[in-house]
Amino acid sequence: MIMTKFASALVFTCAVVPCALGVVGCKGKAASETVTAEPEIRGPKTVKFDPKALERLGVKVDVAGSAAKDYTFDVVGTLDYNYDNYAEIGSIADGRITSIHFRVGERVKKGDVLANLLVPDVASAQAALATATASAKIAEDNRERERSLLEKDLTTAREAEVAKGEAIRTEAELTAARARLSAMGAGSSATTSRVTGGGGLALISPMNGVVVRRDAVLGKFIQANMTAFIVADPSELRATINVYENDLPYFKLGADVEIRVDAHPDTVLKGKVSLIEPGIGKTSRALRALITVPNPNGDLRPGEFVRASVKLPETQNTNLLFVPSAAVQPLGEDDVVFVEREPGLYEVRKVRVERQTAQVAAVGDGLAHGERIVVAGAFLLRGEVSKQ
Repeated sequence: MIMTKFASALVFTCAVVPCALGVVGCKGKAASETVTAEPEIRGPKTVKFDPKALERLGVKVDVAGSAAKDYTFDVVGTLDYNYDNYAEIGSIADGRITSIHFRVGERVKKGDVLANLLVPDVASAQAALATATASAKIAEDNRERERSLLEKDLTTAREAEVAKGEAIRTEAELTAARARLSAMGAGSSATTSRVTGGGGLALISPMNGVVVRRDAVLGKFIQANMTAFIVADPSELRATINVYENDLPYFKLGADVEIRVDAHPDTVLKGKVSLIEPGIGKTSRALRALITVPNPNGDLRPGEFVRASVKLPETQNTNLLFVPSAAVQPLGEDDVVFVEREPGLYEVRKVRVERQTAQVAAVGDGLAHGERIVVAGAFLLRGEVSKQ
């Protein structure tokens, strides 16, 4: 449909702007007289159009050779929590929830008790610890008594060795009982749970943040593989985007990014590429990259759709000229650009493209800095040249 519109514009060019092309007696002329290819006897191939017709069709010209830093390429993605400030909290053993202290959306501090549980395994571990403690105390007292009697020749060395062995065995059982209870959250080293008296277990927030999800319900029996609470810090989010193979050379860790969120069209956020995953997906042919997005006011929400404009990194090859990808067109086996000689007159110039993405191309040869080229609508010109 675009080519039809283009051809129609060319057909009526003579009637509308006869003086622009210097055409005399346009009536009855074929449309091909409006678009002419100059002779190829000498010099480069050129193609001529009516400038007003091109303007109506959206053909634009700009200077070639901007630096890499002046270009960006756009990618889309979604917001998510920063998993460096994110915690899923659950019980180390099966138990029943006896009290809940925080709801979704409420702020918590590190060490706050989110909920209390009654855990049978904790009660068993506490009982085992009490038994092991008593046994170790009795065995150690007996060892000391036998050692004292042996010094007075009131017992045998054999009896003293037996008492010593029993003390060592009960001490090992006590250590194991303590370790089992510690694994369930006993002691100050616990970060997400803490054992309380009578078989109780307290679920603890390991960080400052907000309760973003709560699956805990009063009286509910939860298993060790279930998540009862999720706590996250929403003041900093991450945008997850897909980077395709052709874009990888332009995508560097730490690159500056501008973020626009569809739900907040008037807001432009600054971020940085914080992580690029090492592997490329076999199906998607892309790898995931994470962009840190500040959210101090909490206006942004995980799951929102984002558009990221990533600045191209500086290249060490100063001979490369960067142009919009739309300016480079395939013509036969070559890549060409259309260099403006004068308004409406364009030279078909063969170029060597070093690297190209969907949005920007790095030209290594065939184009000089400062030359004016067609940057939008070049495919229309290519279509006319292909017909000649």
